[in-house]
Amino acid sequence: MRAYGVLFTFRGVPRLVVALTVTRLAAPVLNLSLLLAVVAVQGSYLAGGLALTGFAVALALFVPVSARLVDRLGPRPVLVSTLLLHFGAYALTLIAMSHHAPASVLIGGAVALGASNPPASPVIRSTWPVVLPARHTRAAFALDAVLNEVMVVMGALVVSALVAATSPVITVAMAGVGTCAGILILLSMPDRVREDAPAPRRRLLGPLGSREVRVLLGITACDMLAFGCVLVGVTAVATTGGVPELSGVLLGAYSFGVVVSALGFGTRQRDPRPRRQLATLHAASAVLLVVTGLVPGFLLNAALLVVVGLVAGPRDALHQVVLGDVAAPEHRAEAFAWMSTFMWLGNGIGTALAGRLLAEAGGAHRTTFLAAAAAAVAAAGLSLFLGPVLRAAGALPPGRAPIRPVGGTPRSNWRKHR
Repeated sequence: MRAYGVLFTFRGVPRLVVALTVTRLAAPVLNLSLLLAVVAVQGSYLAGGLALTGFAVALALFVPVSARLVDRLGPRPVLVSTLLLHFGAYALTLIAMSHHAPASVLIGGAVALGASNPPASPVIRSTWPVVLPARHTRAAFALDAVLNEVMVVMGALVVSALVAATSPVITVAMAGVGTCAGILILLSMPDRVREDAPAPRRRLLGPLGSREVRVLLGITACDMLAFGCVLVGVTAVATTGGVPELSGVLLGAYSFGVVVSALGFGTRQRDPRPRRQLATLHAASAVLLVVTGLVPGFLLNAALLVVVGLVAGPRDALHQVVLGDVAAPEHRAEAFAWMSTFMWLGNGIGTALAGRLLAEAGGAHRTTFLAAAAAAVAAAGLSLFLGPVLRAAGALPPGRAPIRPVGGTPRSNWRKHR
């Protein structure tokens, strides 16, 4: 684990990791508590589902907009303005919940929360290549993926504990406190400044103007579609096995595999030809998902899901590494924002598709895992359209002036805001 210890010797990294942890934990806490709060206020799962859908759609649509502003104006003004808007949306939503407002008002509040959500993840992910030398970004993105996976699992546990001790509405407020705390930590970091570099030529399409970025976003969407199918399929496995309450155990088995393999991925030497790696990992996922769908038995499925997670960990981290390579530095934050959007899109399609397949198959999980395998095959095929060799993470295109650190230190490209 020495590769991860080295990361914390670079200036700004400890605060980035704390901000990452807090904001990634706040996100799943808000998702689940928002659903529970609307259901508690309205007594309707339909209203809760619509609120959660409105939040997700608004977040997916608006985060690339705020991330583009980050690329143009820098993180500080965008984080401050979105945080103020987000705080206002939280205040209005919580007031509406406390006064048992109509469902339409609560859904509108959820949409406002999604639209105003500060772009913490794009800012953090686009910052790794700035504060770290290229040889350390692999470990940073692996750590990013691990913490994301762990926080998703932790989020459900935190919501359960807070709801049991307080109420869903207060849990929503606590999620807001976490988001605000994470953004304030990011704001405590000095501004990033590029010196001696000519103004980049910006394109209307931003990172979407790059063919390789578009290909990678397609791969991400297919990957998350597969995950959405697995998420629903796991619930079906536990239900048909007569232990629906243990569906979390199956998801935990998958997450365990992801965490272990992603940590291992970050310690290995980087391969400048990730096209082959991505195609191989997605093809392996497809095979394992087919086997998982065909093999009966709760324990055997749990063991197979650990193996599926072992393949998923390095694959998910590699997605971030490659996107950091192929996206131009002046469009990097927006590129990572589009990755989040395509992840939301793919996951939504996957869960909806799996639900439909389960209904038609009478609750049998086989078709959901086969659909996940088909999505993994599509991702493997798309991987072949990436360039055979990618530049080192954070490298500038030919002819672009290098980024020089301020103050003479090679440890960081940050300087204090004046």
